[in-house]
Amino acid sequence: MARVIFALFAFLALTWAEPLRFDGYQLFSVLTKGYEDTRFLYDLSENYPDLDFWRYPRTNQNATILVPPGLLEIFKAGLEPRGISYQVVSTDVQKIVDAGAPLAPEEEANRKRQAGTFIDHASYHTYNRIIEAINQIKTAYPDNVQLSNLNYVTHEGRVVTLVKLSGSTSATKKPAIVVESGIHAREWITPAVNLWVIEKVLADYKAGNAEARAMLDKYDWYFVPVANPDGYDYTHSTNRMWRKNRRYISTRCSGVDLNRNFDVVWGTTGISRTCTSDIYCGEAPFSEPETANMRDLFNSLIDTAVAYLSVHSFSQFLLVPWGYTEYVSRPANAVELDRVTTRMLQSLISTHGTQYFHGTAWELLNYAASGAAEDWALSRKPGIYAMCYELRPRYDDPRAFILPPSEIIGTAQEYYASLKIMAAEMRV
Repeated sequence: MARVIFALFAFLALTWAEPLRFDGYQLFSVLTKGYEDTRFLYDLSENYPDLDFWRYPRTNQNATILVPPGLLEIFKAGLEPRGISYQVVSTDVQKIVDAGAPLAPEEEANRKRQAGTFIDHASYHTYNRIIEAINQIKTAYPDNVQLSNLNYVTHEGRVVTLVKLSGSTSATKKPAIVVESGIHAREWITPAVNLWVIEKVLADYKAGNAEARAMLDKYDWYFVPVANPDGYDYTHSTNRMWRKNRRYISTRCSGVDLNRNFDVVWGTTGISRTCTSDIYCGEAPFSEPETANMRDLFNSLIDTAVAYLSVHSFSQFLLVPWGYTEYVSRPANAVELDRVTTRMLQSLISTHGTQYFHGTAWELLNYAASGAAEDWALSRKPGIYAMCYELRPRYDDPRAFILPPSEIIGTAQEYYASLKIMAAEMRV
């Protein structure tokens, strides 16, 4: 009963809330030249939680920071005496947000009819609309789709939907691939591309496409399109740039960074213990229902699991473990993992000429983060193919998490191409 009452209050709060606008916000690119600069920016992020770090500082690399109007003078006054150089990337952040906004329902319905799909894949959608489309897909492909709910409801009372895709073969113990997306709320492109892939691979399978047949006949695919539905819906209703889940912590802060909450070297690198931070790791590993859901799903498949894919944006990277170390450290299956992911990288690039990069987080970003999903999955079952996608746009693109909907299908096509290569190349 208490959860139902809480969910009701949460719904009413969202109904009454006005969406946050970004008029007067400015987006900065800040170059840190050494440890002192980097440490200063991290301290700023702790002391001023309204500073939104789209890319956290790394030595000799640019940090990207969204600064609200009330902090502009404080922010610049902190940088200039220290000789920290910066550029203003955008003074019209609201325009970027507006460009990525969902279509009006009537326009979306018209485009869906024209495309002949269950949902307009060239637009972003709320969680309820995504689940509605998934149910329609299930009805259309009853022999290939199973839907279920993961074990735990969220803090606001939402269920998390699991989509299992299988071929029509009679095998009951096929190798399992887990695909998790939407765990960071503002990364709208990740549920969008997985929804496109779900519909596309089923249509291709029905049409007799050899690659789709190989994907679904050889493997069972377990998609969690929106692992963090509370946060995702909050980005639609209230704050487009929200990252975390919606755990209530205190009157001054809420939310846990779910991709710092898995039980792998938890609470050490790339995290904050301050609850106002976007990288707050929570009180304990798996303290959140959303991460406990992914844990229980993977554990239920422990005998058959061969791959875990964590899908994020942005930067156009295909990251491989380990991501928690502040140096390059690789798992025992690094050679085989690199063989397959390098082939996947080639397909990501060749589909539309989009430049992706491959490596560990430390190699590509000079950055480490503990408690991430793919690291945990590989530590839980050594030898699996574990990886993290960072989809479009590029790491230096000011659109960052607000990729225009016109790029959804192109991003999904290159992502789908890499999944086909993975399915063909894995040695299981």
